[in-house]
Amino acid sequence: MSRSIDKPADVPRTHRLRTVIEMGACLAILVALFRTFLAGGYLIETGSMAPCLVGHHRRAVCPSCRFPFAVEGSSTSIKTVCPNCGKGGIAVDKLPRNDGDHLLVHRGIFEFRRPRRWEVAVFRNPNKPTQAYVKRIIGLPGESLRIEEGDVFVSGEIQAKSYATQRGIRVPVYDHDYRPPADEPDWRPRWVVENGDRQWHDSDGSFRFLPDPKLEKPRAAWVNYRHWIRRGGSHATSVPLASWPDSLEPLKNGFGPLKYDEEQGILACRGALPVDLRDQLLNGVRDPEFRRTIEKLYDASHVAPITDVYGYNRGHEGQGHHEVRDLMFSANVLLHDGPGQFVLAIGDGAEEFRCVFDVPSRKVRLIDSRTGRAMRTAHLGEALLKAPVMVEFSLMDRQVLLAIAGQLAFEPWRYAGPRQRGERPVSPARFGAVGTAVEVGSLKLFRDVYYTDDSGRRAVDAPLALKPNEYFVLGDNSPVSKDSRSWPPRVVLSSEMFLGKPLVVHLPSRKKRFQIGSWQTEIRIPELSQIRYIH
Repeated sequence: MSRSIDKPADVPRTHRLRTVIEMGACLAILVALFRTFLAGGYLIETGSMAPCLVGHHRRAVCPSCRFPFAVEGSSTSIKTVCPNCGKGGIAVDKLPRNDGDHLLVHRGIFEFRRPRRWEVAVFRNPNKPTQAYVKRIIGLPGESLRIEEGDVFVSGEIQAKSYATQRGIRVPVYDHDYRPPADEPDWRPRWVVENGDRQWHDSDGSFRFLPDPKLEKPRAAWVNYRHWIRRGGSHATSVPLASWPDSLEPLKNGFGPLKYDEEQGILACRGALPVDLRDQLLNGVRDPEFRRTIEKLYDASHVAPITDVYGYNRGHEGQGHHEVRDLMFSANVLLHDGPGQFVLAIGDGAEEFRCVFDVPSRKVRLIDSRTGRAMRTAHLGEALLKAPVMVEFSLMDRQVLLAIAGQLAFEPWRYAGPRQRGERPVSPARFGAVGTAVEVGSLKLFRDVYYTDDSGRRAVDAPLALKPNEYFVLGDNSPVSKDSRSWPPRVVLSSEMFLGKPLVVHLPSRKKRFQIGSWQTEIRIPELSQIRYIH
């Protein structure tokens, strides 16, 4: 007698619906319990942590380079400047106002361990306990802290950031994927092939190196970064000029930023020479030597130091008043098998370091350019020879590190360095190659936060001795942040005031105007790409 296997009866639709409802209810309960006991949601209202975390803002897009960036959202009439290419006069008054970042905060983490330096934390404002603040922890209990030239020192020793912290705190300087059109009259490329070497080819924003087979002895060819600005700045530039043309009025009669030293034969300019002033000087002057001098001064004056510009800030506070030499270079790199090398170089004026990718030996070495000594060596995997891989090279806090595909290639190298840095490097970051084909794309340059050290603030004029249970916090957006630097001496942030550690920016969205006929409204559009972990 054969035995049949009964087929299961169809599950009634009502039963399936009840199961879904029960699962949804259980999930809602779990989420509620998680948010009640372990996590909480906080809304960022101000821009003191921008660009890591933004408060109420307007989302602008540069009309020149198409770079998207957040602008402080309270004003309705301000015009802003693109932090990527320096394009000015960008109107934001018509843009929708967005809420700040929503944070998911781990509430209980500091009940099990002490807060750590460089962590982002939520705490009760010591000046107003009913108000929650979000800042970055800088000083720990019992330390002697000082802020000097934008860096943090404890007991006289500079405090270096980890790779993860550098990536969380870094501020964009220039993204080559968002570059202005080449025909804009007040713009020049920031990545430039040195001496026009034809081994490097610029192809739609990517650079490709093809060794010249005709060369008897292969030579290294470089691509240099120069920080070309459209206008403004307070840096000084000078060129030799034998004499001032008789056909032009003396400079004292209204030539703005220019100054001519007749005895020394030096023509100096403060900031970038305006194009209208350049044309005014050239108009009617036929002397070819003078014309070449003015053109040379114009080009040289527009190559400026990198400063602490904040696209988020309004007016004076966003312009950048401090030179920043702590940088991180990032690019996607593809190496082709061959007998040569690919080199990254980064310097601060006093020191320069190179990472040499030696293709034949599959090694990468960190070298002090001044002495030629190798401080670190690591094995170079095959990934860079198969597909473009993100390479990050930074010099921050007197520490040099290299990361490949998000992983440190070797232990970061720390160096003493002089307190006073040397002359500004002509090219703070560059890359080169010799003997083997290389492709470099998605070039990006970032800077470190420069902690402003206005006189009269705590931990600025003299070291600050923190109490046994006192923490010192700063905002990433240092020019506008109200933090421990400005609190009265009697105001102390203690461990009992911490509310938790932000883990992730969640539920990001932006407003968009929607119109049908004469009726219009604003709707929220989710921006899943903005969901991110907080470092």
